[in-house]
Amino acid sequence: MPKMAPVLVLSLAIGLGAAAGFGTAQAQTAAYVTDNLEITLRSGQGNDYRILRMLSAGTELQVLERGSEWTRVQAGNQQGWVRSAYLQEQPAAVTRLERASERLATVSEQNQSLMATVEELESTVEALTEHARGLEQDNHRMQLRLQEATEGLQLADENQALRKDLIDLEREAQDLRQEVVRMADRSRQDWFIAGAAVIAAGMLIGILMTRIRWRRRSSWSDL
Repeated sequence: MPKMAPVLVLSLAIGLGAAAGFGTAQAQTAAYVTDNLEITLRSGQGNDYRILRMLSAGTELQVLERGSEWTRVQAGNQQGWVRSAYLQEQPAAVTRLERASERLATVSEQNQSLMATVEELESTVEALTEHARGLEQDNHRMQLRLQEATEGLQLADENQALRKDLIDLEREAQDLRQEVVRMADRSRQDWFIAGAAVIAAGMLIGILMTRIRWRRRSSWSDL
């Protein structure tokens, strides 16, 4: 989903220890194939080496050794080399948008559930309020009977019990009203956060797509 605002961008730290063109082997970190680009996984550090497989945009890779031009990665159970320029630290924009959309769908389902609960609570409050009115009328009738009856003590006890029931119901109705208000506020807040997250993700994708088109035209010949 309140929750904490959904996390839409994963920040991953990649160590840069490059020396003489390539860094020494270090702890594995994640990298992702650049958006809207299919790249080659090769058996060695250069375009002359055999192509092991094609990697589609957004594919998650484990970095084994990073260099300025070529990086050794693991894709599933296969290891090979890819151009460093075609890797990015964050998941593809499309992937992030899908996650944001899934989060929005989850929040929407939660909101529907909350709204249903709110409606049930409102119905309960209405029923309790109506019952309280009936008790108030009964209390009024008991007061009239108390004034007219000769057995005043017994009627007084009944009247006291009705008063207690009325006070308890009024307290319960007040608690339910407060719960309805809290749940309504929570529902509005979840909708606002989810909507803002999707708008932000859409804007980020627009910016990334513009940069990717320019970069793809300038580096396509390197594949």
